[in-house]
Amino acid sequence: MKKSLNSVTKFKKFLDIEKERQAAMVELSMILGIDVSFSEDEILKNAQDSFEKQIQREVMEAISKWMK
Repeated sequence: MKKSLNSVTKFKKFLDIEKERQAAMVELSMILGIDVSFSEDEILKNAQDSFEKQIQREVMEAISKWMK
């Protein structure tokens, strides 16, 4: 149970990062006069992709330590 809560917390961090990125893109859109912001689906997908990469890194590090 603790692992899954830790994973949820990690995912929320990646989602927060993407939301901050979205806010910056909205501001940039206002300056440029064209919409360069992300859709909700893109925000979620970007967070998922970043989370997956992080999990893969952690698994590979654990395997490397185990193999030594």
